[in-house]
Amino acid sequence: MLRRTYSRFIFETIGDSRVFHHQRFINDLQTDCPTCKSCVETREPYSQHWNNDYGAGTSHQIKMSPVERLLLKRIETERIEAFMLCNGSVSGRTNDFLLEAGMEAVPQLLRFLSFGAAKLEVTIGFYVNVKKERMYYESSAMSVEHHLDIMESVDMLFSMLLEKISNYVLLQQRVPLEACVIKRMKVTVKRHVSPISVQWRSTARLPLQYRVKNSDIGTDNRAHIDTVLAQICQSPSHKFNVVLLPDALQANFYCFRVCTSTKELYAVPYLLRTDDVDNTPTFLIHSDIAGNFQGLQVIRNVRKFLRADGQDRVFECRKCKSRFGDRVQFALHKRIDCGRGFMVWHIEEDAIELHHNCLPLPKAYFKHDWFGLGTKKTEKLH
Repeated sequence: MLRRTYSRFIFETIGDSRVFHHQRFINDLQTDCPTCKSCVETREPYSQHWNNDYGAGTSHQIKMSPVERLLLKRIETERIEAFMLCNGSVSGRTNDFLLEAGMEAVPQLLRFLSFGAAKLEVTIGFYVNVKKERMYYESSAMSVEHHLDIMESVDMLFSMLLEKISNYVLLQQRVPLEACVIKRMKVTVKRHVSPISVQWRSTARLPLQYRVKNSDIGTDNRAHIDTVLAQICQSPSHKFNVVLLPDALQANFYCFRVCTSTKELYAVPYLLRTDDVDNTPTFLIHSDIAGNFQGLQVIRNVRKFLRADGQDRVFECRKCKSRFGDRVQFALHKRIDCGRGFMVWHIEEDAIELHHNCLPLPKAYFKHDWFGLGTKKTEKLH
């Protein structure tokens, strides 16, 4: 039986304060999220609830200082697309390694590589030892078109890989998945880079969670709004500056936020000028992985856009009969064709894998034992 889980995001006015709550429900049992609560004065815009996310450690966005930008430039210059992660933990247990890699190490690497990229093509491979046999299992490539899809995509690739490994070793060697030892993994990432430009009519893709809902996104034909917002988008700022909005402009704005505890993605108000949501122009603020403003997109039906996707329906894959209670996971499952393109290679027991021109990634930033596998001689960057 699938668990019925859903969340509710509410604002409560207490005196002169406005309090934001994230409430989580599992089979109708309510729990309050410890990381999403915030309180500001009621006269402040809603954006004040989220402005301190980075400082409080509750932001999904990353820091890209000149040092990180130079590292990314070097990765591009040396055409590094493959990255190896080794189990550097004291325990060395496979479960701990996979959990940390899936929840932290791999998503962090992909978020870093997504900076300045329009799309990533990601392949993940596990080096597996079982009963004195060495194997390498690799997924097919998955296209990640929005940085907010990274966590769900990694989860799907990990789940499918482990399912394939489990079935294979049980059939071929009569042992369960728990008998396997995994101490290394390889992540191959092809970055598709496009010129970065801020447009008020943003053409950026929505996160998959909102694309599968068929959210009503379009354009607004009111000329006076076009003029005002076009001027704001052309102003030299990395953030959407609400101060530049004229007081007479009646429009509402929303942005995306990710819960630190549950990793849920949801849209929150950034600036609300009126409660008449049916007749007020409403816009989504697009930002990149570093929080840089990328433009605006019109939300035609804000009620539909904000409504949580129902969890009471089960989706069944026609090809493999797998069942999903989540529409996003079902879409990702279909994107990799039920895992049909996954491969397994047997490695000779005494084989030695040599890599030249390796680039250790700084643990001060990545916090894990990553190194890039270069394909070009190192060149001095100017």
